[in-house]
Amino acid sequence: MIIGFDARLMSVPGGLGRYCKELLAELTTQNPDDTFVVLVKKIPIQFVQKNIRWVETDIHWYGTDEQIKLASLMNREREVQLWHIPHWNVPIFLRAPFIMTFHDFIFEEFPTYEKTIFGKIKYKIKWIVWRILLAINLWRARAVITVSEYVKEQILRRDPDIAEKIHIIHNGLTHLPDAALPSQEIRKPFFLMVGNAYPHKNHALVFDLLTKYPTSYPTDWYLITHRDRFSEKLQQKIISENLGDRIHIMFDAPDTELAWMYKNCEALVFPSQSEGFGIPPLEAFSFGKPVIAARTSCLPEILGDNATWFESNNIHDLAAAIERAKTDSEENQNARKLCAQKYTWNAAALSTYFLYKQNV
Repeated sequence: MIIGFDARLMSVPGGLGRYCKELLAELTTQNPDDTFVVLVKKIPIQFVQKNIRWVETDIHWYGTDEQIKLASLMNREREVQLWHIPHWNVPIFLRAPFIMTFHDFIFEEFPTYEKTIFGKIKYKIKWIVWRILLAINLWRARAVITVSEYVKEQILRRDPDIAEKIHIIHNGLTHLPDAALPSQEIRKPFFLMVGNAYPHKNHALVFDLLTKYPTSYPTDWYLITHRDRFSEKLQQKIISENLGDRIHIMFDAPDTELAWMYKNCEALVFPSQSEGFGIPPLEAFSFGKPVIAARTSCLPEILGDNATWFESNNIHDLAAAIERAKTDSEENQNARKLCAQKYTWNAAALSTYFLYKQNV
């Protein structure tokens, strides 16, 4: 087979970039007799597979160039039998057959825009275009991959007629490298938070907890995130609420340092209000660490009974969950590790390739 794969988002930090990189690596390794035509912004050096033909393009995502110029580029790759678009942004003028992966509805559930009249109008236009493109592409796709049952149910609430083409294929868990002591000073004991700083991640709930109960939680807290306008707002909140001696932000920490933080933390606190899959809790599980998580979206489906749950946005319930998580056992640690081991990129690639064969 000759499969096309739009991996332009591979360079983006976070879940989408990791999905593209890890899935593509497994697919190309498992299927050396197939050819993969892969669109990228820049050819990555870590791929050595000889069955990849790279196509570099500077066409950015989420714009008119993507809809018109990228479609033209993809249509010129006439030998491609099936395209895999790993996100909702399928070029509407793409003529070739395709499957798509849909990760979440966060753009719709938790909009981020400037709180001005112009900002609201701009977002409303984007939302209308997004809904139209999504509806058309869900209808056009030969198959739709969702990363959890929760995401599948969200799609079906909007379009129940496409149930037969939706396939749940869970993400895998990337094995982190050997741990290395972070370059910045780390004070033990500490609780850990991991994830981007978008508002739906709800890191501010922890800030509110520490502000309300300043003497109840003497440990330090570390947030590993990316540097952007949202993390800058969190920094400002830390300063304004005099939490700088308690909450410390680590920007764009390498995986070696991330592994060290997981290995040495008391627990991961994950107050996110919505996830399509939820990688950080599983990463913490792989080290046997407790995870204190909001009972929302897909998280109960993915983490099962292995997390310490609290009701979303409830400070008092979060406080109680932190206390419950202090009671741990070797049995619980082993159960968490087993939970993490269920999710592999090898299995995700096998299931994805089966869909390719069904839809060529």
